Amino acid sequence: MTIERLSKDENHSNRIRVRRWRKVATMMFWMVGILLLGGVATALGVYLAGNERVLMDWLQRARVPLLMWRLTLYGIVAAMWLHRVRAVFLRQAPSRGVVYRIEVMMVCLALLIEFTSYRWGM
Repeated sequence: MTIERLSKDENHSNRIRVRRWRKVATMMFWMVGILLLGGVATALGVYLAGNERVLMDWLQRARVPLLMWRLTLYGIVAAMWLHRVRAVFLRQAPSRGVVYRIEVMMVCLALLIEFTSYRWGM
């Protein structure tokens, strides 16, 4: 039996590789979990409503309260971003453009969510 010693660089790169795969596996696990949670919520809604048409009618009636709920969430996220997170990111980011891109992406995401909700009638 022979014992091989790994150099520090080889051992370090193996640890980084393992950490990277662990991060990827964790992210995939969370994505699958969120998709399953969304499917379960939809199935539960259809089950409680009786059928899909009744659920869609209920969503139509709840359109304005759901819009208010989403606007409240957007407001809370924006307030937390401006009050706590943005200054930290501006100090740590290599350039201000990185932070501005994140802000533009979040605004585009909110608009996409609202457009999708409007298109589907919710």
